[in-house]
Amino acid sequence: MTPSFEFIGGDVSLDLVNTLMHRGHPAGADDLLQTGHDVRRWFQEAGVVSAREADALDAESALYGARRLRTALDQLYRPLSRRDAPATSTGLDTLNAVLAQGRERTEVSLTPQGFARSTRLEVLGPIDPSVQVAHAAAALLGRLQPARLKECENPDCDLLFYDESRNASRRWCAMQSCGNVTKQARHRSSRRARQAPGAQVEANQRDS
Repeated sequence: MTPSFEFIGGDVSLDLVNTLMHRGHPAGADDLLQTGHDVRRWFQEAGVVSAREADALDAESALYGARRLRTALDQLYRPLSRRDAPATSTGLDTLNAVLAQGRERTEVSLTPQGFARSTRLEVLGPIDPSVQVAHAAAALLGRLQPARLKECENPDCDLLFYDESRNASRRWCAMQSCGNVTKQARHRSSRRARQAPGAQVEANQRDS
């Protein structure tokens, strides 16, 4: 079955982390990057590469690179989302190693509107789209407000997102899925509590 990717993280680096879901679940995690085809499609759908560039990727190398970076980013982001400090420097070391595979090149050009500055990423060696995701992660970490990096509040979901709302009030990865599910579960729990025999007796006593 072809996996369906979720792009709800607010940053491509968080979306990469979210391709491994339900960590710690008794039945095992759900890895959406199982094959070279999966990783090619993810990079394309995430807007990291074009369709032509995706087809040209070394699938095995791209899959290894994406999973390696995903693990490193989870080691950095997950503790922060739970208001803890990253446990080790392993994630940071891996991120910096990936960053070292590319460099940003800045150019100035003259346009009808005046001078324009542009920056593009050059990958040193074989094309590895993980480098672009690593640079996105570096940019996010550089501007990070820890209180805005969150894990979905649905107990059955562990997706991460960066809350860009004005009051930092976002609670779920997606309102139409986890938000509604959580609200419905609370409503059912509250209704069962009101309908319990003890609750009914107490209500009758109050009415008498």
